[in-house]
Formats: sequence, C-alpha cells, structure tokens
Amino acid sequence: MRINIDLNDDLLAEARNYSKAKNKRAIVEKALTAYIALKAEERRRLTYKERLDSLRSRMRSVRLSIDTR
Repeated sequence: MRINIDLNDDLLAEARNYSKAKNKRAIVEKALTAYIALKAEERRRLTYKERLDSLRSRMRSVRLSIDTR
C-alpha cells in the first residue's frame, strides 16, 4: 500500500544509526515489524498474567492435608 507520510528527520537519522537498512522504506518496515512483535509479546504476557491470577484465586480455596506417617 502506498502512503505519503512526513517523517521526523532526527528520528529517521537515529534509526539509520541502529539499522543496516539502506532506505526509508526498509527502516519503516523494520520499525513496524518491531512494534508488532512488541505488542504481541505484551498481549501474550497479559494473557499469561490473567491465567496465573485466575489460577491463584482458585487455589485459595484448596486446602491440602499432609499425612506425615
């Protein structure tokens, strides 16, 4: 998809320092890929935290009896 955007020149220059990309398009694609990976990881961690919280709340009502015979 084609789109015209006004990029911050300072940010683009800094991104070039960290990237081996040779053009603006490649830098933007790498940035989008990194953003998607970051957000997917955040979502995965949140889902994990929700499941862990649910498990902990269910475990509060469980009583264990230990037989030491």
